[in-house]
Amino acid sequence: MNRRSALVRVIALTAVGVLALGGCSAQSGGPAGSSSSAAPSSAGAGGQGVASRVDALLAEAKQAFDSPTRTSTAGNTDKTVNSMAVVEEKVLAAAELAPYRADLLFTAASARIAEKNVRGALALYERVLGFAPEDDDAQTYLAVWKRFLGDAGGSAAAMDRLREAAPDRVPEVEALFAQVDDAVRTPITDAAPAGAPDGTAIVVLGYALKSDGSMDAPLISRLEKTLEVARAVPAAPIVVTGGVEKAGRTEGALMKNWLVEHGLDAGRITDENFARTTVENALYSSYVLATQRSSRAIVVSSASHVRRGAVDLALAARQNLPGTFAVSSVAAVDKPLAELAVPSEDEMRSIYRDALSTLGLWSYRSAPLLQR
Repeated sequence: MNRRSALVRVIALTAVGVLALGGCSAQSGGPAGSSSSAAPSSAGAGGQGVASRVDALLAEAKQAFDSPTRTSTAGNTDKTVNSMAVVEEKVLAAAELAPYRADLLFTAASARIAEKNVRGALALYERVLGFAPEDDDAQTYLAVWKRFLGDAGGSAAAMDRLREAAPDRVPEVEALFAQVDDAVRTPITDAAPAGAPDGTAIVVLGYALKSDGSMDAPLISRLEKTLEVARAVPAAPIVVTGGVEKAGRTEGALMKNWLVEHGLDAGRITDENFARTTVENALYSSYVLATQRSSRAIVVSSASHVRRGAVDLALAARQNLPGTFAVSSVAAVDKPLAELAVPSEDEMRSIYRDALSTLGLWSYRSAPLLQR
């Protein structure tokens, strides 16, 4: 299954689930003696139908997911574990009412990943395979997350099953593994390059603005490093990416203004003002790079974030840039580089999570909770 078919499936799963549950709610119930686990009753407390109950649970899950409370460092801005525990609870409750809806289990598994409970997520993928043994997304998740846990044999077995179920997915997963491995073994550097070939572009990743719409210290540090790189590679166009709006301002626009105020030509800079995540930074920037006919890119971000940003851009580039497209990186130092020489478990979990999303596997796929 390619990226387009994966997206179509996310939408279709959600639509089919909603339509099917709507049908259930219009019925008076199953035949006498039917199993409640196989066919949940269409009426609940107060006469509420199954579809309405599932809708209410998913609305509560989305409310928790959208909570403005975040944990934030230069390397990662994420939902709190408490918020994601609520998401998991509500979505799994919905799955009990609609046990055939794989989208609910995938969404709950992603919540568990956010809670750092990877083994719990694997149990939900296995549950999907219990009723849909050919599901290529579930096999993909098993291959990737077992690799993350160090279970090489389990990962290889899942890849073998994936070759049978969806052979066109295999090169994408192998590319993911290759990009992650390359990022891990390549030392992080904060040194601007001495030069760069023609066709090189610079991609600068944004960071959440303060509530008043001003830039926070990690973002300014990234821009200061961008100035160094831009002066070292004076012909390179620059993409600044970030679209989470605060007080009517976006990262992309503010980043461009800052660079122009500090001496760069505005004509060099494209501000991308829609990306809300590192994955979207990569996806949207890759299209800008395609319009520029770029052949390589230098990613600039915080040292604790730059590996993930580079992996995501390299995978996004597979969609719309030449196969020879190359990605390197330069870090704005937020932690001593020696401390970051070996990625932490948290960093690796974030890298794998985002890489899967960049390939087109949506993390949250149960409307109204839809996010890549």
